[in-house]
Amino acid sequence: MLYIGTTRHLEELDGSYTLALDVSVTSITTQRGGPSFVLLDGERIARINELDVTPIAELSGARAQSIALVDRSELLVGLEGASLSLLASDGRLARLEAFESVPGRQGWENPAGPEPAVRSIAVSGGSWYVAVHVGGLWRSEDRGRSWQQLLEPGRDVHEVATSGAGLCVATAGGFGWSDDGGESWRWSTEGLHAPYCRAVALSGETVYLSASTGPRTADGRLYRARLGEAFSVCGGSLFSSFPANIDTGTVAADGSGVAFGTSSGQAYRSDDGGESWRQVASEMRPVTFCRFA
Repeated sequence: MLYIGTTRHLEELDGSYTLALDVSVTSITTQRGGPSFVLLDGERIARINELDVTPIAELSGARAQSIALVDRSELLVGLEGASLSLLASDGRLARLEAFESVPGRQGWENPAGPEPAVRSIAVSGGSWYVAVHVGGLWRSEDRGRSWQQLLEPGRDVHEVATSGAGLCVATAGGFGWSDDGGESWRWSTEGLHAPYCRAVALSGETVYLSASTGPRTADGRLYRARLGEAFSVCGGSLFSSFPANIDTGTVAADGSGVAFGTSSGQAYRSDDGGESWRQVASEMRPVTFCRFA
């Protein structure tokens, strides 16, 4: 299944079925063989069913910006102001106080808003990775009781993704990856037309990365590469460039399946690891999130 979220609806694209209407999709989290969840309007979290969604939590106070499954029944929730909470299966939301006192937090800032933001969250086994815009990349291996900084705020991390033992980031200065949980990093812009990267998805040893000339670009492109190799642009004759960024959360990969959406309401899909593509949706509202399940 392929879930596409826009500023107006949530759709299961394989079945061409609208699961929620007149809502803006802020984030989607899925798990192979497990449940999927969606964050709606930054205010409500719902479980995705076959034909609709079931609300499980109404957020009061701070709005949420990102969610990620930490197991089959708990969700890590990134809130405005760069705070974190854990949503239990019974709907209770518990603030992770240790994240409120990590070193250097007072220097975090967001060039796109009044407060720093938890822009992206990735979970791999017992490791939680949290990208703060702009406050660096952080890891917890004890369910949020302590945190280690993996990348400094100056890296300007826009999205973090994991696949197996791999960890990668899309940043304002290029692509970074680690095979030791973020203890060491390698960096690359080889093959990119510009280094500003907003979205990243990882499937095995293949990475899919969006790059552009900056936050207000007129030339956004999608690339792919084997880890450690130069990037090549995706799309061929179908597309090569878009007049805006391919944004955080809008690129998804699972096995040989790859998909992404655009701010102009288009969606594209490849079933052969990015070798060939087809347009699978058009004339939607701006796409905000894309995930396989």
